Formats: sequence, C-alpha cells, structure tokens
Amino acid sequence: MMETWRKKGGSAWERTKRAPGLACRKMWQVGKDDPRRAIHAVKVGLALTLVSMLYLLEPLFEGIGQNAIWAVMTVVVVLEFTAGATLCKGLNRGLGTIMAGSLAFLIEFVAEETGQVGRAIFIGCAVFVIGAAATYLRFLPYVKKNYDYGVVIFLLTFNLITVSSFRVSNVMKIAHERLITIAIGCGICLFMSLLVFPIWSGQDLHNSTVNKLQGLAKSIEEAVTEVREEESDEEDKSCDEDPIYKGYKAVLDSKSIDEALALYASWEPRHSRHCRYPWQQYVKVGAALRRFSYTVVALHGCLQTEIQVKLQIAY
Repeated sequence: MMETWRKKGGSAWERTKRAPGLACRKMWQVGKDDPRRAIHAVKVGLALTLVSMLYLLEPLFEGIGQNAIWAVMTVVVVLEFTAGATLCKGLNRGLGTIMAGSLAFLIEFVAEETGQVGRAIFIGCAVFVIGAAATYLRFLPYVKKNYDYGVVIFLLTFNLITVSSFRVSNVMKIAHERLITIAIGCGICLFMSLLVFPIWSGQDLHNSTVNKLQGLAKSIEEAVTEVREEESDEEDKSCDEDPIYKGYKAVLDSKSIDEALALYASWEPRHSRHCRYPWQQYVKVGAALRRFSYTVVALHGCLQTEIQVKLQIAY
C-alpha cells in the first residue's frame, strides 16, 4: 500500500516538474500557429499603457481626474482581435453613450420643472419606459445582430446619468468627463486596430472559406480512395487521425464563425484596391458547403460499417 502511494506521489511530482515546460511549449505553439496572436497581445499592452498615462501623468490626471478609469475599461472591452470587431464594438459604444447622454440630459431638463417629489416620480417613470423599450428592441433580429452591444451601453449609461442626477449636482460635468475618456479609449483602440498591423475580418473569412473547400475536397478524395481500395476493414483509424473526419468537421463547425466574421467584415473600410468581397455571399457558400458535407458524413459512416456493399458502375 505504501509503495503504491509512493509511486503515485512520484508520478504526481514528475507531472508537476513537467508542467512549466508543457505550459511554455503550449504557449509557443499557440503563437506559432498564428503569429498575429502575439502581435495582438502586444497591441493590447501598448494601448493599455497609453491610456494609463491619463493616471500617470499629472497634467492629464488633473484635467480628467478619476474618470480616466473609463478609458482603461473601454480599451479592455473594445479592442478585439480583428479591425472589424473593434470597429463594431467601438462605434456601438460611442453611439450608445452619446444617445444615452443626450436623452438623459433632456429628461433632467424636463424633470427640473416638476419639483422634488415630481422629479423623483418623473425620473422613475422615465427609467422604466426607456429600460423596457430598449430591452424590447434587443429582441429585433436586426438590432440583435448589429447593435446589441450598443443598446446595452445605452441602458447602462442612461441609468447611471439619470439616477445620479437626482443626488449629484454636477452630473453634467461628470458625464462630460466620462464621454471624453470613452472617446479617448475608443480612439486609441481604432488607431491600434486600423493603423498598427491591422488584422482584417474579411481576409480571415476569405481564407476560412478557401480552407474549407480544400478540406472538404481532401475528405472526398480520401473517401473515394477507401471505396476503391476497400481499406476500411483493414485499418482502424481514430477520429482525430482520420483525414475524412478532420475535413468535414471543420466545415460543420464553421457556421457561427462565418457569420461573426461576415458581420465584422461589413463594418470594415475598404482597405485595398481589391477589397470587394461580397461578405454575405461567403456565408451562403459556407451554408452550401455544410449541406454538401452531410453527404460526406453519410459516406464516411458507410465506410466504417462492418458490412461493405460493392459498388458497380455501369458505363
């Protein structure tokens, strides 16, 4: 019993010693598979350093104050891997903030004329109506697809400004400073995404479609080879090693990725002379490939069965 425990302890100790090396190799492999990941990590670190200057430099801190934290939060939330995703979230955040601030100021202007009790009732009713209406808008497919994040920011900003205005006298100054810091954060994110080694969603969607076509073609070639040579009874391949499975699995798992890339690509500016990709057509091509891959799945299932049916082709 003691010997068994020592063996287990020894194996656990060996695994512990190997863990740092395995983690380093895994991190290196992630960057080796796509070097743009390391570039994006450096861009995020540089963007965070730039917005931190609002705190670190005394003249900037005196002008903005504690609201500089909103710029840091904006960079963390908005700066995404591709330029299209950053543009989508950045413009949604900016648009939602401006609309919420404008509506909150309008409600505050009207509420000031109603007295203290009437003001509280008016603000409560406004929060209910605007909150319910904005939440209902999120269920609309077009809004859900394109502006869901903007509506969430609108709700958050509107409630913060409207409710705070009842107790805080200088709410206009606070809202103005927050708007400036959010604009600074969005500006830094857009600068990093569009001008510093940009990563385009449209190019990723194009490459993804090409890889799916090649993978599906390879799956079909492997399936035809197995049908002709009748190797399925002689070899027992796992799913991870089976080239047929690997080819059509990438196609079947691509729906959400294709739709997200097409959405983000629609926000991107034309960044080259040849940037004329019809993004929604790529989504349709992906759907057609998935429908065709079901035939490959059925053929693969037939090849893995124990009963083989000999095919005779009549010419």
